[in-house]
Parts: sequence; C-alpha cells; structure tokens
Amino acid sequence: MGKDLHHTIRPFIERTLSGHQMVNSITRIEHPEYFVYIITRNKGFEKMKLVLVDEYYFGDVAYQKVMPLLNGGGFVLVARPEANGLNENDELNKIGIGKLKKLLGALNKPDFWTYKEPEPKKKNGK
Repeated sequence: MGKDLHHTIRPFIERTLSGHQMVNSITRIEHPEYFVYIITRNKGFEKMKLVLVDEYYFGDVAYQKVMPLLNGGGFVLVARPEANGLNENDELNKIGIGKLKKLLGALNKPDFWTYKEPEPKKKNGK
C-alpha cells in the first residue's frame, strides 16, 4: 500500500531531511501501511507530520486514504520520483502535498501548508 517504495528512496529522503537547515530532528512513527515521520523544525516552527506515499498517481482516492493520518495538518510526500497527480495543497486542513523539492521549500515556512513552488523561469523571455 504505502510502503512499496524502492529500497533506496526512504534512506535518501531521511538523509536529505536530516541535512536541511530547518530540521532539528526526524522521528519515525510505526504504522502498518505508510512511512510516517514527525519532523521537529528549528526557529520555533511547529512540528510537521510527514507521510510518504508510493502511488504512481496520487489522486483524490489516495488522498482520502491518507488524510486521517494528517488530522491537524501535515505534509504528504509523493515519494516516487516518476509519480504524478495531486500537487495542490489542502490549505483548509493545513496539508501540503508534493514531491521532495516542494517539501524542502515548505520546511522554511511556519505555515508550510501554504507553500507553492516558484514558477519555472522562462528562457530567452519566452
């Protein structure tokens, strides 16, 4: 279900998060279906619950399955690099959704669930 990731993905994510300037600590929470973490952030920012999902397409049905884990807010990390689907935050429920790049940016905001990735820069004014 949520734990069908290539064996190198989770350690890569954990190392990347451990090296982030805003991450004080990462604690894994045992869950039978998903990889779930609590990220303690620096600068007095509130903790962030993180759930890794393994779907190739993360859509509404998958979101509804994981949403109860994020009661009170958190971040859904679509952990498969080749995955697509939902990438819009659920600001009403204080839930950020996206891939690793978006998570790394969101960690810098106290209200991480509002973070949006910058638009790609256009080349040659096009």
